[in-house]
Amino acid sequence: MKKLIVAVAALALMAGSAYATEWNFYGESKIYTGWADIDRVEGNDDGDYYDTHYSEGMYANSKIGANIVVSDELTAKFEYGTGVNVRYLYGAWNFGSGTLLVGQSDTPINVAYSNQLVPVDEDNDLGLGGYGDFDNSRNPELMLTFGGFSIAFLDPDTTTLIGGTSTQAIIPMIAMCYKATFDMGEAQIAAGYDRFEIDDDEDIDAYAIGLGTQLNFGAVGMFATFVWGENIGNLGAADETEYQGLASYVGGEVYDCETIGGTIGVTFAVSEMLTLEAGYGYIHDEIDDVDDTSIAQSYYLQAGITLAPGVTVTPEVGMIDNREDGCEETMYFGATWAIAF
Repeated sequence: MKKLIVAVAALALMAGSAYATEWNFYGESKIYTGWADIDRVEGNDDGDYYDTHYSEGMYANSKIGANIVVSDELTAKFEYGTGVNVRYLYGAWNFGSGTLLVGQSDTPINVAYSNQLVPVDEDNDLGLGGYGDFDNSRNPELMLTFGGFSIAFLDPDTTTLIGGTSTQAIIPMIAMCYKATFDMGEAQIAAGYDRFEIDDDEDIDAYAIGLGTQLNFGAVGMFATFVWGENIGNLGAADETEYQGLASYVGGEVYDCETIGGTIGVTFAVSEMLTLEAGYGYIHDEIDDVDDTSIAQSYYLQAGITLAPGVTVTPEVGMIDNREDGCEETMYFGATWAIAF
C-alpha cells in the first residue's frame, strides 16, 4: 500500500510539472460480502464444500488510475488494481486517419456485456466470463483503430490441455473487431486467429468469431452475445468447461476443441436509484474425433442500488453450474459495496 501511495504521489508531482498535460485521476473501492453453498458431484466430494460459507474481501478489480491528455493527438491512461497489478497502461496517438495504441488495454476481442458480480470471491467478478461471452480482456498489444474497426497484434498463447514438450510460435495472435453504435445501443462482430507448432511436428490453429449487441428501449435494456470457434482458449478467451477451449496433443495427434456458447440478459431501470439485471450464459465444448463434450452455465439476478453519487450496493443471487464437468455447482447470495472517487 505504501508503494502505491508513493507511486501516486510521484505521478501527481509529474502532473503538476508537465506542461499542458491534463491528468484526471479516479478510483473505486469494491468490497464483497456473501454466502456460497458448494455442492460437489458424487465421486468428487469434500465434506467442507457442502456447508454454506460466508466470505468477505476486496475485489481484485478495485482500482486507481488516471486519464491523461497530452495534446489533441496524444492521450494516455494508467490504472492499477488490487495487488498492485497493472490493469491499464497505454498511450494512444491519433495520426489523423486512425489511432495507434501501444500498451495494455482492452483488446478488440471484447464481446461481453453482463454485470454479474458473484459477491463471494475476489477473483470472480465474472460478468458471465467463460460462460458464453468472447473476451480476451486486457493484454499488452499493438492496436490500430480506424473508425469502428480495430485490429491488434498480441503475444500468441501456446497452451494445450494435454501437450507435448515444446511449442513454437511464428506469428502473433491477431484480433479484430467492427463495432457500430447507434441511438438505441451498439452491435459488434469480433474475430481472432492464433497458430503455433507443438513438438516440431504438428500445427495447432485457433480461430473464433463472436457477435454481440446491447440495446436500450427506454427503461428496459437487453444484451446478447454468441461465440463459435476452435481452440478459443488459445485466443485468450475464458472457457469454464472441463476442456477450457484448448486442444490436446496425444500420441502425436492433435485433438481440437470446438466451442459454441452465448449469453443473454435484460435490465430494467426502476428509478435513478434502482436498476435490476438478470442474465444467463451457456458454453459447450466438444473434442474432435473423440465425440466427448463438456458443458458449463451460469445465471444470476441482481439489484443495483445507488445510495448517493458514487456510492452503490448491489445484492445478487445466482448459480455457477459446472456439474456437467464432473465438478460442482455453486449457489451464492451476497452484495457488492462500492465507492467511486
